[in-house]
This record gives sequence, C-alpha cells and structure tokens, in this order.
Amino acid sequence: MIDAVLPDFLRDLPAGTRTPCHGRSALFVHPIRSTPTKADSTEAKALCAQCPIRAACADHAIRRGETDGIWGGLTPAERADRARRRPDCGTESGWRSHVQRDESCLTCREAHDDRLRDQRLERLAREHTNHGGSLAGYRLELLLGLPTCVRCRAVRQEYYAGRPHTTKWYRRGPAAAA
Repeated sequence: MIDAVLPDFLRDLPAGTRTPCHGRSALFVHPIRSTPTKADSTEAKALCAQCPIRAACADHAIRRGETDGIWGGLTPAERADRARRRPDCGTESGWRSHVQRDESCLTCREAHDDRLRDQRLERLAREHTNHGGSLAGYRLELLLGLPTCVRCRAVRQEYYAGRPHTTKWYRRGPAAAA
C-alpha cells in the first residue's frame, strides 16, 4: 500500500511520469543536516524550476509545516515566510492570493462566489427600494438567475423603446454590388 505514503500531489501525476527530483532525495533532504548546503540548494532549486508539480509540492510542504529540505524550490526559511504571508482560505484575501499564484482552491472560490452573490442581492434590494425597479435591477436579476420583476422589465422596455434599432449585420439583406 504505497499510496498511503505518497502525498496527494504525487498521486495526480500521470502514470509513468517522474519528477526531476526522483531518486535524488539526498539533494533535497540531507540525512544528517536539516538545512541543505548552498550548492545542494542551488541544484535542487534548478531541478524544481523544471518540475510540473512545483506549486503543489510547495503548498504541501507549507500546509504540513515541513521544516527540513527543499520542497517546491523553497527552503525552510522561504516556506516559513510564505506561510506567514498566506491569508486564510475562505477569505477574500485568500481568494485573491490564490488567483495571483494561479492556483485553484474550491473553498476560496465558493466563498468568493457567495460573497459576490450576497453583494448583488444587497444591491438589487437597494435598487428596488430606491427606484422600485431599474435597468440595473433587471441586469442584476439576470446575473443572479432570478426571474425579472414586472417593474424592472417595464423600465427596460421604456429604455429600449426610445432608442433607435439598427439592423444586425447578420440580418441585413445581400450586399449591394459595387
């Protein structure tokens, strides 16, 4: 049962794929020293730079609080610094942090979507309270997937009734011969 020992990010590798560090564990985690030498650190970081799962490896080490070796191209000090700077998942700053690092976090994504939906619902309530209905309210109802209210539809119809209609380019007749 080797699967129980492998971290999740390694299980996601396609079958037969090996990371650049495969078979070179002493370079990353020395059996005697907890901190790698400068030469080992430089070589390990160069290998990590080529790795397809570098970010997942670094995240794994940060989450687990690994204090030894090079993980995802980061030394223990660099990982500790990132762990201090990393905002909590489920917060807006956590979501922005994931977006900046081009990472996917379901917890942060769902929390962000919930906050966005709540903000839109609050704005829709203000539109209905202040105006009874508006074009912005109509668009918010569509964004939220809600049925449009009668007043918002009426405002939209009034708005577009007074505007000139241009024929869509794909509905025009054959082009005039030059």
